[in-house]
Amino acid sequence: MIEGKKKKKSRLKIMAIAVLGFILLIVAGSGLGFLYLRFQGERNLKTQIPVVSEDRDAAESTQGTSGEEEQEGIYITYEGKRYQYNSDVINILCLGIDKDIPIEEKRDTGSEGLADAVILASINTQEDKMNFLTVPRETIVPVKLMDTAGNFVRTENEQITLQYAYGQTAEKSCELMTDAVSNLLFQLPIQRYCAINFQALPVLNDAIGGVDLVSIETVHWWNGSFYEGQQLHLEGQSALDYVRQRDETIPESSMGRLERQKQYISCYLEQAKDAVEKDLTLPVKMFQSLTENMCTNVTAADITYLVPELLKMDVNMDNISTVPGETVTGGEHEEYHVDTESLKQLVVQMFYKEVPAENGN
Repeated sequence: MIEGKKKKKSRLKIMAIAVLGFILLIVAGSGLGFLYLRFQGERNLKTQIPVVSEDRDAAESTQGTSGEEEQEGIYITYEGKRYQYNSDVINILCLGIDKDIPIEEKRDTGSEGLADAVILASINTQEDKMNFLTVPRETIVPVKLMDTAGNFVRTENEQITLQYAYGQTAEKSCELMTDAVSNLLFQLPIQRYCAINFQALPVLNDAIGGVDLVSIETVHWWNGSFYEGQQLHLEGQSALDYVRQRDETIPESSMGRLERQKQYISCYLEQAKDAVEKDLTLPVKMFQSLTENMCTNVTAADITYLVPELLKMDVNMDNISTVPGETVTGGEHEEYHVDTESLKQLVVQMFYKEVPAENGN
């Protein structure tokens, strides 16, 4: 009898050890899965810089051009010096699309809509720094005109906002916008894009409990207003109004709206960090809630890598720049003309590092 009890206890002990081992395997597997996703996200997001040939002349004689020059945007020359793209920088093009229907649906005109907000988010994982470069919607660039079948017709100098309308799908529109912004920034690598429609912003805003800020200008529109210096707690429609509305009778009102968008981004991200630290699953929940109102090529692995990195970073208005240029009025539409030389200097400062002299000769 005693011997039978001992055998029973022994079996229970073995079973307990087996169950504990199984649980530990699951936990370890989850941890390894997380680490694998982070590794995949980092590898997929970071641009690989080709090895610089020690003998560039030899490379040019055999290939016609150096291996570096074959990849436009990886290397750039400014004021007689050569620079290479900083592989620690990850660029994500963020687009705000002016439609109140699911992002994959076309407007009544048959177009995909216009890109009212064009913002490049730049994440430096080495310096734990996040910068933004905003592109005014009226910026004049070579826009690719496509026919109804999606075939390229020609390029015309138009407002960059129009480029989004020429896509046959939201995905194609995002790709066209990515190319347009990259071309504007001297072939700068842009690793990901994310476009949301106007319905998405209140969802993102309210997911973190709303956004608090002080209005930086007075704006009146047909059914509302806010005033410079007014303390605002933005929820739902009020958040959308703050970043969307403008008085179109006032010249350059879109530039004032752009400044509000920059302010909102800064305030949102700082307040979102607190919300995410309280609930680490929040980014995934938000991502899943935007299915109908977002088009992106950001992956789960990307998010797994980026969220811990972003939590370490501070964001303020000093980290938000605008493509340098000036607004020209007098025509049918306002046009924003880029100061190319100043833009190149800014691009080099934000995204590149100088090639050491021994490799740059």
